[in-house]
Amino acid sequence: MNTNCDSARSASGRLAGLTLAVAGGLLFSTAAQAQNISGAIFTSLGDGSAVNANLYDSKMDVYLNGGPQNCVAPGLPVGTYYYMVTNPNGNALLSLDPVSHRKFDVTFGSNGRISFNYDPVDHPNGVSPCGGIGIRLAVSPADFANTDNNGGVYKLWITRAADFDAYCGNTDCGLDGFIHSNTKTDNFKVKFAEPPPPPEELTGTLEAFKYYDANVDGVYEAGTDTPLANWPMTLSPPLGVTPSEQITGGSGYAMWFELPEDFYTVTEGEPSQAGWYNSWPSGGTALDGDTVLTPVSGSASVTGGETSTIEFGNFCIAPSGGLTLGFWSNKNGQALLNDNGGMASEFALLTSYHLRNAAGGDFDPTTYAGFRAWLLGGTATNMSYMLSVQLAAMILNIESGGVDGNALYLPYGGTINQLVAAAEAALAADGYTPTGDPNRATQETLKNYIDALNNGGGVVPVSPCAYSFAPPAAAVTAAWVPDAAPVIAP
Repeated sequence: MNTNCDSARSASGRLAGLTLAVAGGLLFSTAAQAQNISGAIFTSLGDGSAVNANLYDSKMDVYLNGGPQNCVAPGLPVGTYYYMVTNPNGNALLSLDPVSHRKFDVTFGSNGRISFNYDPVDHPNGVSPCGGIGIRLAVSPADFANTDNNGGVYKLWITRAADFDAYCGNTDCGLDGFIHSNTKTDNFKVKFAEPPPPPEELTGTLEAFKYYDANVDGVYEAGTDTPLANWPMTLSPPLGVTPSEQITGGSGYAMWFELPEDFYTVTEGEPSQAGWYNSWPSGGTALDGDTVLTPVSGSASVTGGETSTIEFGNFCIAPSGGLTLGFWSNKNGQALLNDNGGMASEFALLTSYHLRNAAGGDFDPTTYAGFRAWLLGGTATNMSYMLSVQLAAMILNIESGGVDGNALYLPYGGTINQLVAAAEAALAADGYTPTGDPNRATQETLKNYIDALNNGGGVVPVSPCAYSFAPPAAAVTAAWVPDAAPVIAP
């Protein structure tokens, strides 16, 4: 596989520099009950674990899972579904058993995950990483059949059983029953697929992988970063057999097949919402959501018989959720401090952070009146005192759940928890920093960072912000949902 990612780039270099899959569709008419399917599907191993680049050693290793890999994002709607495996172009049905054997349910209470498999004998159950079950796609190494794609690429489809039966008249009409606008798809690859005879023209595959870059380092890290589904991506020049406009699947990939050897560019869509940025390949370009397009593109050369990859990292900035000194010193703050029938636990927490008073001594609150007076009396004559009152407000913001300490604060270059730890260390080291003190400047900088966050300063959340897209200018052969319900972070 050729990967158009600069292997030399590093996490530290990205952070310092910072300031959608429409499947190649089946051209069939639409059933009377046609409805788009929300959520996403993906493939995994039998134990529910993901496979690097969706590349499997064997057909018997590939399991269908319902709902995106990000367990907090929306899953599949409740209903009964059929599934099938085809070649990547969707014009050859590779699943050989009857469609009635390839059937599952998503039920109320299963959180959008597969809950029942109608044929666990031929298609054994597996594990889903987000609850529910997985289903093995292959009956045997020969069923499903081999793809005609040189790269071993297959396409997994699901559709509602009601839509299939309505179109097919309650018979098994194979491919025809999977109406492109009523389906969800995901691509995967299997090693050692028997290659067809070489084509007259050498062609290759291009894939774009999009992920939420939670630590804004421009490098995908499983466990930290999250694949982004339902994001439009556009290929130029529009060659090959796949439509140029694609939407990423549940695994974050959009793919274009049978591309002549050439140099190609992929451009990511711009969300309707403001606050989104690209971390790779642009290094921080704002996707501002206004009427002025600020597209971000990546390029790669396609070589015959191989797959090239372009990665797109994105992150968003949202308000921290912090509350100010004024809030914690008024009746609303007092009520929140007293939410569990007392303030003793909050005061004990504050005592552990080396807070300082005007004279540089330890401040260990025991009553709300004393805490309030200390909070409102903070001055910068002793910078340790001013840092302490801002730190106290932030500690309470995190403790009350208003601020996520794991969120990234870019001006500081670390998480809020790391900023809090640095402030505590500075107070423990020097409790009295008047003008001229060598530690005063450091404490003032930390104080300014925390002050901004206590006033709702922007942070990079651990999970993606909401995003949605305006419909394309021209109809695309795909299951496009105009202004679909946005993907919302918890």
